[in-house]
Amino acid sequence: MVASLFVARLLPCVDYPQHLALSDVARRLANPSSPEQAKYTLNYFTYNGLFHILVAWLSRALPIELAGRLDVGASLALMAGAVVALVRVLRRPAAHAALFTPILFSFSVGWGFVNYALATAIAAWALVFVARAAVRPRWLDVLLVGALGMACAFAHVLAMLILCLGAAAIALEVAFRASAPGRSAGARLLHVLGRTILAAGPLLAGCLYCIAVYRVQYVWDPNMYRDPTLEGTAPPSWAKLVWFGAYSTDLFWDATDQIVLWISLALMGWAEWLAFRARRAGQVGPEQPPAIVLPLVALLGAYFATPMVLVGTHLIFPRLAQWAVLGAVLATPAFPAAQAARAHRWILRLGVVAGANLVVHCGLYAWETNDASRVIDELPSGGAATAVIWDPGTFAFRNGTLTHLAAYYGARKHGAWAFAFARYLSVPVRFKTGAQPAWPARGWEFDAGQYDVRCKYARAFPLVLVKAPVELRRDDEAGLRRLVFKADAPTPRLLSHHGQFWAFDTSGLPDDGTL
Repeated sequence: MVASLFVARLLPCVDYPQHLALSDVARRLANPSSPEQAKYTLNYFTYNGLFHILVAWLSRALPIELAGRLDVGASLALMAGAVVALVRVLRRPAAHAALFTPILFSFSVGWGFVNYALATAIAAWALVFVARAAVRPRWLDVLLVGALGMACAFAHVLAMLILCLGAAAIALEVAFRASAPGRSAGARLLHVLGRTILAAGPLLAGCLYCIAVYRVQYVWDPNMYRDPTLEGTAPPSWAKLVWFGAYSTDLFWDATDQIVLWISLALMGWAEWLAFRARRAGQVGPEQPPAIVLPLVALLGAYFATPMVLVGTHLIFPRLAQWAVLGAVLATPAFPAAQAARAHRWILRLGVVAGANLVVHCGLYAWETNDASRVIDELPSGGAATAVIWDPGTFAFRNGTLTHLAAYYGARKHGAWAFAFARYLSVPVRFKTGAQPAWPARGWEFDAGQYDVRCKYARAFPLVLVKAPVELRRDDEAGLRRLVFKADAPTPRLLSHHGQFWAFDTSGLPDDGTL
């Protein structure tokens, strides 16, 4: 799955290029004399910034796009390693970790929530040391829980909330199972609570950090923390259950990612059915450690209880689906000895299929989008670009992975780009007051037909990247010019053209269009 990130020239992750471009700006801001100092500010007091800082630091020695891929790849590898470590610490069968593979490249990764993806990997490793501390407290484990909690808090606040919930659930159940059953009920309760507080308590530092950041940023703009029309909205619980596969991955147009995930869940269900039959027949031996179920209850409950839009942020509860699957992996009972070897072979094969499926789709994505990368390569450096994209999705990936194509220009060519995420409060790189171009009355970021080459916002970004509609012939430059630039069709200068992708320079046009 990590190798799939190096198949195409562009990553199939929707918001990823925005964060990559912000990372490049963060690197440039390290130079006090850089021209970016007049336009941007770098704020380290945030809970959505670890990806930007790491990539900015790496890009001093590596190309920015390689640094970004390595960071995303590290997020996947660290998450996979944490699942393996957690399975071992909780004494679950090692092969069960592979049941998580179909959800490793998750809904959140596909949408390019790179800070959140990195934070989930950190949170998963924090859970490993929470479990270790709940079994047998060691000062090193307790200190690592606190340090990883702070790193998670700096990376993403939602992951920090999930970490606290998961840590409380794991610590309580593990401490309860590790406590001596011969004690009185009161003594055992105090022992369990003490172990839980010792194991999960160090996360309080990260929680206090997130609260402090929120209090500061809320004053800057309270409206950014609430969507007045959609706040708290969510589909009904039955829809969350029926469409769990779509909310968990939602990657490929052919839905094969969802099929592989459902097979993984079916294998978990098969294990539970076999364990149920064995219990009824009295065939479960005392040497077999019980499954850990409280994390599943807590994380699945959070998935059903959380809305789609929370604190002004969209696409929230689908991010919890990955955690619900992790809880299910930990709750999956061991297969009976007669079926264990065969089941483990199927589980490992399923992991290979999930990885191969992602590589194949990334190969198809490369065939569809490498022309866009070639167009960006042929543009001048240090300019200002926007993107007019008809159908930002592809045959390989269902989400609008090309929506923020202009941000790739910002990262690769060290320039400015339209609809930059620097307008948001939570990211470390933000526009200075008055430095952002006046917002357009009708934006075209998600609707190419709204582009007006003469509007003031468009004039701030004279380089125009275009993905032509599929119904337009790939060599029909005249038709594309009329579609994009209308009455000004003859004026823009063609800079590059590869397949469906074009680039024009619109310098010199007046700004008397819509605001």
